[in-house]
Amino acid sequence: MGRPQCAASDGAALTARAASVGMLLAFVLLVGCVGGGPAGRATSGSSARSTADAAAVGNSAGGSSPASDEAPEPIEFTPTFDEGSCPPDFPGQLAPRCGTVDVPSDWSTGEGTVTLAVAVFPSTAADPAPDPVVYLEGGPGGHALETLVYSADTLVVPLLERSDVVVFDQRGAGLSEPRLACPEVTEATREVEDIPITDNAEAERRYLDALGACHDRLVSSGTDLADFNSFNNAHDTDAIRRALGYEQWNLFGISYGTKLGLESMRQHPGGIRAAVLDSVYPPEVDSVAENPLTFIASYERVAGACEAEPACAAQGDLIDRLAGLAVDLQADPVKVEISDYVSGDRDDMYLTGDALVGIVTQALYSPSWFTDLPELASDLEAGRTGVAGQFLSQQRTLERYVSEGMFYAFSCHEEIRFSDPAAVVDPPDPFGLRETFDLASNTGSNAFESCAVFDSGRAVAEADEQVVSDIPALLLAGVFDPVTPVSWAERAAEGLSRSHLVVAPHASHGVSGSECGMSVVVAFLDDPTVAPDAACFDGDEPRFIGPAAEELELVEVTYVVEPWGTRVTTVRPESWVVGSLAGDQYRQDSFLDPTQLFQLAGDSSLGFSLEVFIEQQWGIALTDAGLGVDAPPVGGFPIDQIGSRWTRRIGAGDDVVVEWFESEVEENSGTMVYVILVSSPSEQEKLVDQVLVPALRAITVE
Repeated sequence: MGRPQCAASDGAALTARAASVGMLLAFVLLVGCVGGGPAGRATSGSSARSTADAAAVGNSAGGSSPASDEAPEPIEFTPTFDEGSCPPDFPGQLAPRCGTVDVPSDWSTGEGTVTLAVAVFPSTAADPAPDPVVYLEGGPGGHALETLVYSADTLVVPLLERSDVVVFDQRGAGLSEPRLACPEVTEATREVEDIPITDNAEAERRYLDALGACHDRLVSSGTDLADFNSFNNAHDTDAIRRALGYEQWNLFGISYGTKLGLESMRQHPGGIRAAVLDSVYPPEVDSVAENPLTFIASYERVAGACEAEPACAAQGDLIDRLAGLAVDLQADPVKVEISDYVSGDRDDMYLTGDALVGIVTQALYSPSWFTDLPELASDLEAGRTGVAGQFLSQQRTLERYVSEGMFYAFSCHEEIRFSDPAAVVDPPDPFGLRETFDLASNTGSNAFESCAVFDSGRAVAEADEQVVSDIPALLLAGVFDPVTPVSWAERAAEGLSRSHLVVAPHASHGVSGSECGMSVVVAFLDDPTVAPDAACFDGDEPRFIGPAAEELELVEVTYVVEPWGTRVTTVRPESWVVGSLAGDQYRQDSFLDPTQLFQLAGDSSLGFSLEVFIEQQWGIALTDAGLGVDAPPVGGFPIDQIGSRWTRRIGAGDDVVVEWFESEVEENSGTMVYVILVSSPSEQEKLVDQVLVPALRAITVE
């Protein structure tokens, strides 16, 4: 699933803590979020048409009428891989091969051409398995390749230890051509954010006008939107396998990527060894009708988890607090400063009740986000907007990584096709904003409105049928997931006779993004016939109210930093969470708490990746700071207690400070060791003394 304004991510996204190294955009990579359109419109439930009109719209786009057309036979086609250059800022330390594969726009007729952008990452194993892993992006419409600079460490590196990994941009998205972007929708979004528009009918009109303008422009340019669907997408996927010369491969899909994976299992079973389906979106579900209820169920689970934590419960009922704030903000919006974390651009927008509901629905996708909802409420109750600004900045940053036209081409082709307005059940209304809380432009009654202006044809009947297969499959589901609930994975498993269903009790959307999740994926790929051990999911309960700096117990640890193969021995706080890399630790799984310690070793490309991550995650540019007596102090320790071999750099941003130390392991070795502490200014000195200096004194590299 996905909402056009934050998509994938989802690939991209997953998910591990958004602030883990390489994980700024894990959310966009591994998930897709439901919603879309301008901030006020993203959760608007107002309708510009009557119920009767909505029903007519639904039937005109497929509606409730039964499908009777048969699935077409694909043409014979021999694909080739044309090698070319990789995109700028690509994870070059992994030495990928980049290129394109041309395929028919319409696999049933052979007409037209779509050019798919592909990257192949060679295995780091001495004797790699012959069957690679192909990653299937979420969304649909998420950009897989452009976000690899952030996600390769968690998405690609762990899998390279067994085989090659293939990542590609699906048709209509990212670097593939044609790219179905909708700048008209972005422009309308800005208008609603800047005025602000709290009249839902007016916001809806502007949104639908913009969506219709995008549709008309794409069609007038010669794009047949009916070609951008899961049937053609599945044939594209197998064409890439054949072009690269692999006899079989393993599918790894998240969110919409699981729907593509299931369709690939239906269309090309012979080319698939096994499939990992994370946050499962089976074709037979009616997401349009069901998602309003699944979002409410997720919201209630989050509120229940807060109530079960004494420190969170003491702050008051989470639903009541957020509901009251939403009503107040809809009546009296406040201006919020936001940033684009990639470009560095700053902007102002108005926070309305609609926009707050949009923040809450986005937060449901990851524990690292929904555990910050009490802090969001406290901040707004105190008349501050800093926390809301961070959430909205993340939304703004993620917009660039989804192609809205591809999202709607798919949704209107094969979701509305099999949905009926009469089946849409109004969810409970916890916010008291009946006109606001219909959740999205692609679920509930709004989906029929959107598809009335973004016609993309009608899918064949098979697109709504359960996939039946004996291909080994691992199905992952998170209990808190608002958009692809556990029940959907259970339904998909009914047709997969050799499947293993793993339910993560404390996860949400994108289960495999955590260290535990990826370990389960790797274990399954090693032997798909055996259910992987998933005991690691039992810990790490969501924690809403995080600890302040306190006396910490340090433990000695040894780990290998992949793909550089360096062996690090050091100390770290026992109570902190291990991130996506063994040398990445953070204090709590929180979007707002920046406290994090990196202890990594590799060549200079590792340092470059870390610097890019820090700059884009927190907007911080590092400056050199000597270690002499005139340099800024390092906590309360004399500099001679950490040794003179270190080069020190420092940086400060909005409520975040960075202490960066680097050193060459041995002279002329080319291997660098990096020890980096990220913290808030108020806790910097204590954390430097308790964590950073002991790590600098203890770390050794082999």
